[in-house]
Amino acid sequence: MKKTAALILSGILSLSIFAQDRSALELFNEGQQLQNRHQWFEAIDLYHEALEVNPQYGDVWYNMALCSYALGSFDLAVQYADNAAKYSRNFSQILNLKGMSLVSLGKVDEAREVFDSILEKNPNDINARFGLAELDLLDGRITVAEGRYQDALKRDNTNRKALLSLALVSAEMGNKAVSEKYIRQALAAYSGEAEVHYLAAYLSAKEGDYRTAEQRIRASVQINGDLDKSYALLGQILFAQGRYEEVMDICDFRIGRGREKADAWYLKGLSQEKLGNYEAAINTYGVGLSINPQDEVMRFSMEQLVNLTLTVEDQRRNEWAMFHSKKAQEFGRNFDGISERYEYQRALSLAPLNAPIRQAFADMLERDGLYELYIQQLKFVKENYDALTGEPGIQIDENTPARKRTREQIKNDDALESYTSLMKNNISARWNVDPFYLDKTRWNIGIYYTRKPVQLIHADLESVSAIAAGAVFNGVPSACVDVKTKPVSGYGEAFRIARQEKRDYFVIMTAEETERTYSLDATIYSARTGTKTSEIHVYRTGNDRMAKSLQRFRSGVLDILPIRGKVLQNVQGTLLLDLGRNDGISVGSEFSIVRKGRIETNDEGPGIKFNRKDLLGTVTVTACDEEISEGKYSKNGFYDTLNEGDEIVLLKNGEDDGKGKNGNAAMDSRPAADSDGNVATQAAAAEEKAAIKESLKPANRENDLIHLIRQIL
Repeated sequence: MKKTAALILSGILSLSIFAQDRSALELFNEGQQLQNRHQWFEAIDLYHEALEVNPQYGDVWYNMALCSYALGSFDLAVQYADNAAKYSRNFSQILNLKGMSLVSLGKVDEAREVFDSILEKNPNDINARFGLAELDLLDGRITVAEGRYQDALKRDNTNRKALLSLALVSAEMGNKAVSEKYIRQALAAYSGEAEVHYLAAYLSAKEGDYRTAEQRIRASVQINGDLDKSYALLGQILFAQGRYEEVMDICDFRIGRGREKADAWYLKGLSQEKLGNYEAAINTYGVGLSINPQDEVMRFSMEQLVNLTLTVEDQRRNEWAMFHSKKAQEFGRNFDGISERYEYQRALSLAPLNAPIRQAFADMLERDGLYELYIQQLKFVKENYDALTGEPGIQIDENTPARKRTREQIKNDDALESYTSLMKNNISARWNVDPFYLDKTRWNIGIYYTRKPVQLIHADLESVSAIAAGAVFNGVPSACVDVKTKPVSGYGEAFRIARQEKRDYFVIMTAEETERTYSLDATIYSARTGTKTSEIHVYRTGNDRMAKSLQRFRSGVLDILPIRGKVLQNVQGTLLLDLGRNDGISVGSEFSIVRKGRIETNDEGPGIKFNRKDLLGTVTVTACDEEISEGKYSKNGFYDTLNEGDEIVLLKNGEDDGKGKNGNAAMDSRPAADSDGNVATQAAAAEEKAAIKESLKPANRENDLIHLIRQIL
């Protein structure tokens, strides 16, 4: 027994001695080899071992910071850089890395101080100039950034980062020939580097030269077969050419190397969808979302396909809808009513027959004081009980035992009876009008989009965003929004289509994303004159960034649309109007009455116009329900020429009715301007104030350009 113990102890000591035989320098050198092959995690592991041998090894700390930066762990990069500064002589190099990490963290002022301090001691430091150039790019000062890169190149005419950055910046500015000149210089000086061929391929694809792009990206793959982003870009280039079978092969290859690549699942599903393999595409999207549930573009793509191809009764819809239902509950707990409503609407668009979600949505409406809408939901639940629950709610025949009502049914029936009784004397009851059968459509809007030749993360991002932007208006009864599913070449084509289809306005939008950001830019034009009406610029980070951007886009459109309605009935000067509190009006709101069909959008800017001879008078609201209201009519001139169906447009709004937002939570989905296009509700005013505040901030917007330059180490 003692002999066995001695042998074990001897083995442990031998292993310990063997481990100690590997010096910190050897571990560092081995880590360098892995780092050069972009095997960041393995390199960091060896660097940790080296630090156990020598905790004061400055070069190890610095290279750990480099690896952390490459992985996007910018907090750790700053921490490791600070440690490296204690033990290493390459002080400016370390500070530059720290500054770039601070830029990535959004700590712009701290980063600028770091770079300025470096240049104060060493005016010729190229890396500090790179850092300041990136700050200029974040602020949108692209020409200033170009000047800094050119200064760096003058000091080192073969500097890799300067050449590649200038190629990217020149392409962004539209200087194709200059960009190609710099990329050829980089290819000549660094022909053996996969990263250089990768960026060269991206620039060729950006110009639509897919043949050259494919040649260059295949060269990148041959040089470094482990560079996954080269395979990803190859897939995007093939997708842009419509070579979907080859795209699927590339995606399968990437997935075989690591199933966690959600972008590969997305591109494979999108290719299957393009080939008409809808069921396979839905399954592929589902796998991708199980890996990354927060991939909003993939989720939007799948839901759009589901709504186009699967029957309403398909049970899988319930599972997908529950994702949005849970998010709605989270937003409700955080008192974000607009997002809560939006998520419930997305859930019900997927699974309109889901009883628990329908009930939760109804309860939210009751909580927000939307009692008429609440009653409509309860009626729907009651009338469609069999379809919603899959169980008979009543006795079918004398041979079938009557089913007892559930607790939920009893609660709903009691609520339905109570609220119906309370509303016996409301406006709709007095006039014998059901407001939910009224056609409130007043605005006809077209959404068009332009497409980039290639995307780095999600192919067809612009198409998915445009269709989602149209879908976000599904709960807006006053606006008919149509999305052209194919991209337009530009303003001219969009204007022509909108004019032919007799739109009121048309929107041209673009979308961009990085791994952590999403931005949407839209310009609104008058479809009658083609003049610019308004612009919307949205930039969001964090979770739900795409959904939040779409909600802001919807608000931006609705905030410039005047509140319009029509006269339903006229009884001795008392008018019934098809607008109510849910449309943002209240007692005291005043409207112009205009002959039907005579209102036009302004020649320039928001708002409407009409001929003075078509002005029939005004009406002031005297009583207001959720969807309809009564008003006192004052005619214009001696003769009363008012007809039912004539239009009304808001002149000025009444005072808030005490419920906030000039009514209630429905205000996020209704037009909110007066006849001049100025915001006329408290909700819209608050939204406009927030948008102005946001626009006054420095741009600091990440995009493909900044993302690619940041990756050049």
